[in-house]
Amino acid sequence: MDDVEDLRIAVYRALQLAGLPLSDLPAPPGPRGGEAGGVDVVEAPELGAVIVGWACSEDLIKQAAAALDQDDEDHRAVQLQGKTEAAMGAALAQILQQGGFVTRPRADVPGSHQLVVTKEPEGEQSLLA
Repeated sequence: MDDVEDLRIAVYRALQLAGLPLSDLPAPPGPRGGEAGGVDVVEAPELGAVIVGWACSEDLIKQAAAALDQDDEDHRAVQLQGKTEAAMGAALAQILQQGGFVTRPRADVPGSHQLVVTKEPEGEQSLLA
């Protein structure tokens, strides 16, 4: 296992410890189904980091995409998606920092609310140790 994969696993564990749904894991049966939102965690080996962000529900993403296709950036679905991703990005940063990770906004994608997450500095104690 490489360092970035180890980091992804540690980030997954921290998010699961906080009780957050992960978007690439199967959703439990019930009303949430496969359309629920969740946290995306993607390895970024070129950064020596993982990228973390909130993925809204499939339904909201489809509504927002349809509105954007009509050049309606003020549509409620577009606004809700942006506000939700921003709020969850801020919450994810706090949760991951409390878990001992270093986070910074993803600057290479304009308007993104995703985070670049790296390991805690050496000598720091993780909740997951």
